Amino acid sequence: MRIGLDIDNVILDTDSLILEEMLKEDKNKRNKGIIDKNAPYIFLGMFDWTKEEIEEFLINNMERIASNVKIIKESKKYIDKLLEEGHEIYLISNRAYPYYKNPLNTTKNNLEKNEIKYTKLILTETNDKSRECIDLKIDIMFDDRASNCLKLKEKGINCYLVKTIYETRTFDNLEMVNNFKEIYLKIKEVEK
Repeated sequence: MRIGLDIDNVILDTDSLILEEMLKEDKNKRNKGIIDKNAPYIFLGMFDWTKEEIEEFLINNMERIASNVKIIKESKKYIDKLLEEGHEIYLISNRAYPYYKNPLNTTKNNLEKNEIKYTKLILTETNDKSRECIDLKIDIMFDDRASNCLKLKEKGINCYLVKTIYETRTFDNLEMVNNFKEIYLKIKEVEK
């Protein structure tokens, strides 16, 4: 099977490092810390930052953060197992300018540092990954954003939503997986 995996928050624990870095940066701003622990996402009201401040933070820090983010527990184990079983792993992620000066090298270097193997790495200019999934004939895709999964399903791509601390909503037309073991089991189920 041709398996598509988003990178951030599916394979790599990106949001945890972003939150850690924003907490540090907040001390240089108004030093209020998290003002809304129930905000739907880090950039959506968790801090009292303006849109411009968030944008500036991402432009100045995202490439460094992406260079240092660690793998999510068990992702490497299951990716290795899928590759050993003969599956193809396509890493499909939205990483582009202005948040990254050199998204391809930054991503490749981090994946290598975390010893993540894959068949092909594809970086998109937008969050819509449907063209890439169609061109690559992806059989099954896993992404941490409901909006991405809904777009993929509209185009007929078998997509599953990966639950994160910020994506816990349920959708009638989207199946959710909680961790990489569940991703693996879902792939085995679809494979049958």
